[in-house]
Amino acid sequence: MKLNLEFQTLTATIGAESIGGDLKKILMADSNYESTCLRDALVKHKVLVFRDQHPDSNTHIEIGKKLGRLAPKHPLYPKVRGHQDIIRIVNDDTNPPENEVWHADLSYNANPCFAAVLHGYKIPAVGGDTLFADMGAVVTDMSEPFKKFLRGLTAHHSLEHGFKFVHDRSKDNRSELLKQTSKENYSASHPVLRAHPITGKEILYVNASFTEHVNELSGPESKNLLDYLFALVQSPRHQLRVKWQKGTVLIWDNWATQHFACGDHYPNHREVRRVTVQST
Repeated sequence: MKLNLEFQTLTATIGAESIGGDLKKILMADSNYESTCLRDALVKHKVLVFRDQHPDSNTHIEIGKKLGRLAPKHPLYPKVRGHQDIIRIVNDDTNPPENEVWHADLSYNANPCFAAVLHGYKIPAVGGDTLFADMGAVVTDMSEPFKKFLRGLTAHHSLEHGFKFVHDRSKDNRSELLKQTSKENYSASHPVLRAHPITGKEILYVNASFTEHVNELSGPESKNLLDYLFALVQSPRHQLRVKWQKGTVLIWDNWATQHFACGDHYPNHREVRRVTVQST
């Protein structure tokens, strides 16, 4: 039996919320039809919001597999016991938020990941919203001469740059883990304007977390350009803000978007769990 996957759009260019969708029923389907519909909806809307899902760990992983091949485990986040494909992002009074910066996940990889499936496992009463920015819409608003200039540039991304803050946390053993990671495996250069691998649409592919410098420019030129490009995500016309509820599952196209985790819930306990999809 084919399921009817319906979505209500949330903004003019980014985001849609499922109408009565049940991710467990998608997993129970005996064909690839539902997987194709889910991927198509994701690429179209860039962010999908599902409410009242409450997946267990096995279901969470299988949802990711419906979208594609899962990514290798992340070296710097704790995992769910017995489920190495799920990372835990935990904030409480001893673990302050650290993602209050716009970023695209794993942009430091030579082949950045396609998507993420994030489950709201423990959600505070207020705060902790996640914001998304449509990086294709950002490019659409650029002038043609500026886009032509950017098309000749590449930028370097690295894990070390994005997680350099861990060196300032004396109780955080991730500082040693970060030193042990191979720079060859956790750094890469990408076009500043990158073609989306599925749609071919140009995406602005630099982010304030992981992008270190523009390769073709001098140090001051690179800094000034990146500061300007990083600021473009701030326009509300390109943004979606999602309010979490316990049991909410967000799926986003990491090739087409950046996101920002608002830390205003701190010091209240918040835990979200992520499965990362490497490719379709």
